[in-house]
Amino acid sequence: MKIGILGGGQLARMMMEACYKFGFEFHILSKEENSPAGLITKFEYKGDWNDEDTLLAFSEKCDLITLENEFIDHHKIRFLENKGMNVYPSSDIVKLIQDKLFQKEYLRKSGIPVAEFAKADSMKDIFEFVSENSYPVILKSRTMGYDGKGNFTIEREDQIEEAFGVLSKRGKLMCESFVNFEKELATQVVRNGSGVIKVYNVVETIQKDHICNQVISAREQSEDIKIKAGAIALKIAEGLDYKGVMGIEMFLNGEEILVNELAPRVHNSGHYTIEACHTSQFENHIRAILNYPPGNTEMICDNAVMINILGTRNGKAELKNACGLLKSENVFLHIYGKTETGIGRKMGHITVLNDDIDKAIELAQRSRDLIDI
Repeated sequence: MKIGILGGGQLARMMMEACYKFGFEFHILSKEENSPAGLITKFEYKGDWNDEDTLLAFSEKCDLITLENEFIDHHKIRFLENKGMNVYPSSDIVKLIQDKLFQKEYLRKSGIPVAEFAKADSMKDIFEFVSENSYPVILKSRTMGYDGKGNFTIEREDQIEEAFGVLSKRGKLMCESFVNFEKELATQVVRNGSGVIKVYNVVETIQKDHICNQVISAREQSEDIKIKAGAIALKIAEGLDYKGVMGIEMFLNGEEILVNELAPRVHNSGHYTIEACHTSQFENHIRAILNYPPGNTEMICDNAVMINILGTRNGKAELKNACGLLKSENVFLHIYGKTETGIGRKMGHITVLNDDIDKAIELAQRSRDLIDI
């Protein structure tokens, strides 16, 4: 089985690491040579997936194709589908999720709770939205926004012109009401082509400068939250006839759970599943797109904490003090193989398993503080 992945970053790398045991052959199309995923396969191809000739030549080497990010133009995915290639997620799914306005409209129509929103084609639209919903308001790029990029929090009237001027350069915009949430939550749902579906534990995510910094997964959690989030995940995956793993980001607002965003791929909030669950999100994604039965998504431990290793400087990457970190039991280090570090760049992650959730959180932070990269 020759599996193609569009994109050569850490998500592609971890899918490959999880599934080499099945004897699969992975082909990577990356815009750079020696990408994190390209370092662990001899089938790395440098090229632009926006070029149809490049896409077609790459697809001819593969039995099916998947994506490691949702920013590949859905028209290019449709091009591959029209040539007879199976691509997961499909062009229809990517088209829906790429545009945050279309995504929210679909969720609302499906009865999934979301914050108030509206398109913002002009400053007048923003003023009207504020008059109906009050400050603060989040102005968002409808496409190509991630890790806080493409968002502007508007707290006063005199910020509207600046926000619109900055973000309108990125393309079409939308407004959302600010959610004064208690916690940010996330889960992953996996569904194969036969409709077999499973949901991972609901986790708390903690952001740092708009980038996911920590993920806390505890076996003991509110049964009400677990039921509500699980029902949302099932409804979304089934309604979209989804195949693969999807990440779902949510806000806990009192007793209500609001869906923030969908990611049609494996997700940063599920990295803990490599060590903490019977079957990781990465293995389950590949199993699902091949229509294999999804593996057990339950945790094999009481608690897990994942902390991202984010770059703190710009320059050549050089890992230091990993030995000290690995002296601790049940601490797992993942380095993605990026040769250049940058402020806020995801260079790796650490996962800690512990019977005591407070100790797990403390050890995760202490482990992160030990190393430099």
